Amino acid sequence: MTADIDALNYPYIRVRDADWLKRTLLIFPHVVRMTPSERAPADDPEIDAFNYIEGRRAPLLRPARLHASHVHAAQQELVTELRSQLAIDGEAFLQRFGRRAAHTKGASSIGSKLTVWERRMSPTATFQIHAWKLFEELTSFLTNNELAWEPQSSMANGPEYLEMHPTLGEAVMATLAMACAENEGLQVVTEFPKLHGKLLGIPREKILATCLDGRKRTGKTSGEQVAEFLVYRRCDVDMVSAESIAALSDERAALAEFRAKLETLATTLPAIIRDDSVVEERLNDLLNDMFREWQQDQANLGPTGRRFFGEGVISESGKLARSLVEAALKPDSATDAAKGAAIGGISGMPSGHLTMPVIVGAGAGFIVAILVRGVESWRKDRETAQNSPLRYLTSLQKQGVSFSLSR
Repeated sequence: MTADIDALNYPYIRVRDADWLKRTLLIFPHVVRMTPSERAPADDPEIDAFNYIEGRRAPLLRPARLHASHVHAAQQELVTELRSQLAIDGEAFLQRFGRRAAHTKGASSIGSKLTVWERRMSPTATFQIHAWKLFEELTSFLTNNELAWEPQSSMANGPEYLEMHPTLGEAVMATLAMACAENEGLQVVTEFPKLHGKLLGIPREKILATCLDGRKRTGKTSGEQVAEFLVYRRCDVDMVSAESIAALSDERAALAEFRAKLETLATTLPAIIRDDSVVEERLNDLLNDMFREWQQDQANLGPTGRRFFGEGVISESGKLARSLVEAALKPDSATDAAKGAAIGGISGMPSGHLTMPVIVGAGAGFIVAILVRGVESWRKDRETAQNSPLRYLTSLQKQGVSFSLSR
């Protein structure tokens, strides 16, 4: 699961939920979508902003290269597959996936007063594809064989859309998406996993057969699953803007190490879990443990060394010791007060050890010895925390992301 890979939004051009887009951009540098070069539907204003804010290589939301030669070749291969199916099954294939079968399913009874999204989410909806997404060979083959047709104007998702049986439409769109992903090295994701998630991860050459024959969930666990559960279920992005997400483009190394950490965490799960409730329970436990580890890292990074000194009330000598430690950790900015509490430095200390003031009073040597050992230990913990793969969570927090730490 590489960090420097963009996400391809499947299957729609438009993004329905800005929060979904922001969450996806927490673990992918950009979101790519299959947007035709002409007559594409307009975005809502809160989504449109992401088209103009620059990410690492391009705007945060950008179009896929629909007219690439690889994408063209994939559609030609799909035509060959469909032609073979028609040659074998003939009329039976049309009866299953043609216009009459789609309307018998009840799609035409949804109602024209519903919004585009309400129609799309209906269990009896047909599948509509913007014709400008496809090359002419595929479009002509589908329409000439009555496997695609122009929808009623009152039911169309917009101008230039073709209507298809939902099963065959899913196969066509998934093939297009996978070809775009192969062409640019993208990870296919969906805003609607229950409705359109069954084909994610299927090799392109098996998509048509999988759609026609049906597919059961494998139940396999993965680092990608952990990452998606984290951002879509445990992250609050209400305070996050497109500009703050763009600022994360400087965190390439941190993101790469974080995603590697999630892959490692995924290996602690059973390889296959088919029960969704068990999957959710195990993922929540896994992320709770991860957040506790991150919180410990945060404590080690604290400016007063909570791990060494502890929390709560401390003695006057302890307060003095703390001020001296802070001065030692920031020698260039040591305060006059801290300097005034000392009468000299520790002599004879080997090179590489912390040099700090001697404390006046009984037991001073003991206190200094404890401080030297303790601060060196804390400094090592601090360096470990600064290099932790979980530091990406801190970067997210700085950009306005908040987390649900227990469930």
